[in-house]
Amino acid sequence: MARSARRAMVVASPFLLAWAGVLGIFAALADRLPDRLATHFGSSGHADGFTGPGAFLSVVTALFLVPGAVVGWLAFRSRTALGARRALVAVGYGTPAQLGCVFGLLLLANADAGAAGSEPGELPLWQLAVSFAVGAAVGWVGWLLAGLDPASPSGDTDPGRGPRLPLAEGELASWTRTVGSPVLIGVGGATAVLGGALALAAGPPAGLPPAAIGAVTALLSGCRVTVDRRGLTVTARFVARPRLRVPLERIERATSREFRAMELGGWGYRSAAGRSGLVLRSGEALCLRLAATGKEFVVTVDDAATAAALLNTLAERGRTAAPEG
Repeated sequence: MARSARRAMVVASPFLLAWAGVLGIFAALADRLPDRLATHFGSSGHADGFTGPGAFLSVVTALFLVPGAVVGWLAFRSRTALGARRALVAVGYGTPAQLGCVFGLLLLANADAGAAGSEPGELPLWQLAVSFAVGAAVGWVGWLLAGLDPASPSGDTDPGRGPRLPLAEGELASWTRTVGSPVLIGVGGATAVLGGALALAAGPPAGLPPAAIGAVTALLSGCRVTVDRRGLTVTARFVARPRLRVPLERIERATSREFRAMELGGWGYRSAAGRSGLVLRSGEALCLRLAATGKEFVVTVDDAATAAALLNTLAERGRTAAPEG
């Protein structure tokens, strides 16, 4: 429990610190800020969009605290060491640092704007470059901190064992199921609604990106899993692409087991040291041991035992039929 709490604090702290930093700058400059803040700047650096201070603080709070709470909760529930997700932790540090720097520079650009007839300040592009440099530096700190929580080596199992589905010589068979993720549907819908609210409060440029991301997340919240003579194929439920395929020759062994989403750190396509997979929910999962690399690939889906048995039979048939070199 204590280790989980430490992980949650490690991944959530940059969001909290960035939020507190922006609020601190706002409080320090409160007497010098105009009634309407310049929040959007054109390529020339001049202001062309404005927002009230209350709306500005609401957006800042939502952008930092909501993602911070989500990643903190996921880290608390996860059994995966942060060392297996160093790249994600680095991004999780760099993103709020870069956004916090942008918001801080924006507030400084608004200081004394409108006083004595002065024009709103400018936000030149070189300052945005500075914010990305700050994000990269803080992301490196996250990379180093994640390394203090090393990934545990994945255990190995006997590749010669695994269920089989009896098939007569020359007999063909296929298996298919659909699976959906209530979590991704909820997250996608909430993100789309938040994007719509941002579009109304701060303009389409601020709201359309999260609205689009939310819509795509909801659209890709379900998939069809198929096993046949080509191997394992996973496609989105409503669109033909993206598609993921693991051919039979890459499959060393297939099994099924109960799988918790937090074993891979959450929902969606996930990757960790020695393991990757498409996790749409907790529950029964198809687990593949990949040839050559020995890594595990996981897909959560109902009736995974049948899929594993058919894959083992088809893969064994393919190895038997392959000419010896």
